[in-house]
Amino acid sequence: MAHRICPLTNITVPVFNRPDETLATLTALRAKTRSPFILTVVDNGSEADLRKELLHLQDKKVIDKLFILDRNYGVSCACNLGWKSADAPFFMKVDNDIKPIADNWLESIYSAWGTYRYSSITGPVWNCASPHNRFDTAYGTMWSMPVSLSGEGFIVGKKIRERIGYFSEDYGLYGEEDADYCLRCHHAGIRKFSYEAADLLERLDADGGKHAEYNAWKIATHSRNVGSKKDEGIFALNVFLYEHGLRALNVPLKYEVESIRGSYVEMRENDDYGRLHGALSYCLALFNESGRKPDAGTMDKMRATLGRASRHATQ
Repeated sequence: MAHRICPLTNITVPVFNRPDETLATLTALRAKTRSPFILTVVDNGSEADLRKELLHLQDKKVIDKLFILDRNYGVSCACNLGWKSADAPFFMKVDNDIKPIADNWLESIYSAWGTYRYSSITGPVWNCASPHNRFDTAYGTMWSMPVSLSGEGFIVGKKIRERIGYFSEDYGLYGEEDADYCLRCHHAGIRKFSYEAADLLERLDADGGKHAEYNAWKIATHSRNVGSKKDEGIFALNVFLYEHGLRALNVPLKYEVESIRGSYVEMRENDDYGRLHGALSYCLALFNESGRKPDAGTMDKMRATLGRASRHATQ
């Protein structure tokens, strides 16, 4: 297949431990990517041995930009920091267990995506057999998706990112950031496409067997984000708020950079987000007390509470 000219892409890899998968992913990204790209790595407080390996890869020019956080601030924060660090027409999040296996992997995605790349977002599927909303191109197969995409190899253009913003940092160390972003795009009328990744990318721990404890933690965190207990369900709340226009689609971020020393970064919580978090906690309590079916009066309380927090943030 003839390679087409592809746009510059900021490929950001958030890292938290899993050294074998991380190093395999990063070396393959450097070896297999032929189109213009910046490889940005943000380490979320991994063990010292892995941080040492990452610094070595930066010295060898495998990694273009490396940020080592003082602790784990979550996937969203890491990806957002990486995306902010280097401007580009397109931004991609690659999980640290997703290894390119084809030399033309990124070109194939852009070629199949075509001109839709300027007005949509895209993410991978593996061995999808569904005939629904499928279209085949000379460069690969794509599917038009109704709401959500996989975030393992997620790409968004600069103009859409400027409109929708960054990944939400509402969900702690790991959560619904991919689904949240897709949902915000959905309510903004932005289309979502999946690309067939089976011949392009390999999932290094596809069955979750190697890191069973880590995957169990992810499942538990997901349950908390969508759960129905008093202090649970922030994603379910956000789904409701976006759907009813009670919350802006371009959301504020929880963290901002406090200091940078070489590759080492310390973050701090944004004061404005602290006030928003209080408003969201109040709305979450109302949401759960109503059986997740707020009436008009409850929605008015939510609107007023979030409005006050937003006005304070812009003063």
